[in-house]
Amino acid sequence: MTADPVIRLYEPGDEAAINDGFNRVFGRERTLAEWTWKYETDERPRPTVAAWEGDALAAHNGGIPADFQVGGVRIKALQGADTFSLAAALRRPDWRDAWQMVMDYFAEVAENRLGVSLLYGFTGGQAISHMVHRARWDSVEPRRIPLFTRRQRPSGRSLASRFFNARLIGDHEPALDLLWERVGHRYSTAVIRDAQHARRRLSGHPTVQYHRWLVSPRFSSTPVAFAAFRTDAGICRWVDLVWDERHAGALELVDHLSRQLAEQHGCRHEELWLDGDPEAEGWLRSFGFEGGPDPSGVVRVVRFLDEGLDAGAFAPGRVYTTMADADLV
Repeated sequence: MTADPVIRLYEPGDEAAINDGFNRVFGRERTLAEWTWKYETDERPRPTVAAWEGDALAAHNGGIPADFQVGGVRIKALQGADTFSLAAALRRPDWRDAWQMVMDYFAEVAENRLGVSLLYGFTGGQAISHMVHRARWDSVEPRRIPLFTRRQRPSGRSLASRFFNARLIGDHEPALDLLWERVGHRYSTAVIRDAQHARRRLSGHPTVQYHRWLVSPRFSSTPVAFAAFRTDAGICRWVDLVWDERHAGALELVDHLSRQLAEQHGCRHEELWLDGDPEAEGWLRSFGFEGGPDPSGVVRVVRFLDEGLDAGAFAPGRVYTTMADADLV
C-alpha cells in the first residue's frame, strides 16, 4: 500500500519540480527565472506548500505575501497562486487527496506561523468549485472581475491633461509612499500600493517590461497619480492605477499615455481590470472604454483566517482591483 504524500513547506531546490509540474498541468513553458521572480520573498518560512512522495511532486499551492488594508486597518494577506494537482495527469488515484491536504496545510501555516488574516486568489472554470467547496475559500461570494477594453482611440490630448507632467520611474520610487498616504483612503479594501509593492510586483521580471509613470501637477513635485502599463501580444494593458480623484486631468494624462504606448507598440487594443473605483470607471467610459465581466470567467475567491474580518468590506464593487492584484499579467 502506497503511503500518503508528505505535505511540507518549500525547501531550496523544490522549484525545478514545482515549475515542471506547473508547465505540465497548464501547458506553459515558464522558466525558472520567472518562477524565482514571482515567488522571491523575504518572508520566512517561504509560504509555498507542496505534497511529495519521495522526489515526486503530487500537488502544490504557491503563496505570494501582500499587505492589505481593510477599513483603514493594515493586515497581512497571502495570494494563492499556481495551485495544481498531478494526480490526474500522472494517473495516480492514490494522490487524489494530496491537493486537499496541501490547501489545508497552507491555511494552517498562514494563520498559525505567519500571522496572516486573509487568503485570496484568482481562478476560473472548474477550479472555482474546488477552491470554494473543498478549500473553503468561501468567506464571500466569488467576484467576477470587470474588464474594460478600447479598440478605437480618440486622437489629440485634452486641455486638462496639459496641466500635469508624467515621468518614467525606476524600480524604487519613494514618492509612491507619499502618493498612497494621500489617496489610500479612497480604496477602503485593497492591496496597499506603496513603493515596496511596486518594487516587488512591477520590477525585475526576466521577460516583461512594465512602463511605470508618476504624474504630478506641472509646477509641483507632489504626485497625484501612478500608472503601470504592459505592451506585448498586441495589447496595451493598464496593469496598475492609483490616482487622486481631485485631479481629473491627471487621469486624462494617464489615458493619453496609454494611447501613445498603444500606437508606439502597434497594439490592437487597450484593456484593464478595474473594480472598486466608480469615479475612475466613469472617466474610463468617457474615454471610450467599454466594460463588463471578464469573458475569461476569472473570479476572486477569499478565505478569512481572522474571524473579525467583515464580509461587507468585500462586497461586490468594494475591493479595489487591477491587473496588478493577480499574477496573470
